[in-house]
Amino acid sequence: MPVDRKQIMEELENLQLEEARETAAKRQQDRLGRDSRAKAIEMSLRRDKSNQERIQSGCTHRKGGKGVGQIYAGNDSNFAVITYTLSHGPTIVVCQRCYKVWRKPEPLSKKATPEQRAQYKLEMADYRYAINLPTDNEPGGTVLFAFAPEDEDAA
Repeated sequence: MPVDRKQIMEELENLQLEEARETAAKRQQDRLGRDSRAKAIEMSLRRDKSNQERIQSGCTHRKGGKGVGQIYAGNDSNFAVITYTLSHGPTIVVCQRCYKVWRKPEPLSKKATPEQRAQYKLEMADYRYAINLPTDNEPGGTVLFAFAPEDEDAA
């Protein structure tokens, strides 16, 4: 039986075409899988963030309370917060019950809009409220790091 060269070339081209289609289909399936995993992770993060915000908004940040029903509703005059100075200088306040963290807002630029200034005032008032909460907890901190421009050049 003589083998027709043209028939062999057609068969080879068909096999190559089939392999290329399979590879393209696999790539598309992988892309769809990555996209769906990314969407699922984003949805999970949004859900967790909204749950955390809901818990933090209902927390009194106070010490005291017994049982499951009182877990976020303390009844002591002292607050369950810790003031902590970070190693690079800023001071934060952390609730020990709901893990809410109050940070001092970033300074405004000179070109800040009135909306940005109003938002800054709200954030600063919230931070000052947290800093001044009465508590019998000791403030925490660590060694402060300060870098001078000449120190940065030496590194």
